[in-house]
Amino acid sequence: MEKILNQILVELKTLNQRVGAIEEGQTRMEKRMDRLEKSQDALATEVMAVKADVSEVKSTLVKFESDITPKIGALFDGYSLRGDQIENLQKHLDERLNSIEIDTGYLVARVARLEKLAK
Repeated sequence: MEKILNQILVELKTLNQRVGAIEEGQTRMEKRMDRLEKSQDALATEVMAVKADVSEVKSTLVKFESDITPKIGALFDGYSLRGDQIENLQKHLDERLNSIEIDTGYLVARVARLEKLAK
């Protein structure tokens, strides 16, 4: 009977050691979980900060777009107007040059006739 009690005692000691090892493992696991939760909280805080920054960038972009769109339209209108003015000026200059060319041709012909008469 004593032999059986010794065997039970040995088994109980082994079982106690195994339970102790399991408890140590669980304690380590709990510490790791605590660190993981802290890291997760820090990450969540950073994600919220990034979301706030993105929101700020979006609002700045919308404001920038609303400011610049009319300016781009005005620049395009000015560019078109200048193009029209240059085209009109080109037509006017072409008409003036044609008129000068006709007048010059007339004067050259007139001078040539006068030179013939003078001879």
